[in-house]
Amino acid sequence: MKVYQQSRNILPMAYEKNGGKELILRDELAIERTKLAEERTYLAYIRTGMSMILGGFFFMGYFTEGPFHYVGYATVAVSLVFLAYGFYNHRKSMELIDKITLGIISIRKKD
Repeated sequence: MKVYQQSRNILPMAYEKNGGKELILRDELAIERTKLAEERTYLAYIRTGMSMILGGFFFMGYFTEGPFHYVGYATVAVSLVFLAYGFYNHRKSMELIDKITLGIISIRKKD
């Protein structure tokens, strides 16, 4: 972002982006907030998946035989699927955010 000084006030000015359309500071900050929210969601997927893996290992280690031992295996398998889905969802969401940022996809209403 370019910053211009006008009569002793430093003001962030709108700048050219998205194929000649102006993107003001509010829009730039909204994009950054969206990216940060997506990162938090991705980290939540990782945190939940890792917790499920640890829970599965606990079941496998504590119960050496019986049905709860197999519950541990199932929990680890489900958590790996959960982690894979979180990674896939994160990639797709970031690609969509990048397309919107670059102006490939428009989210504005047409007049």
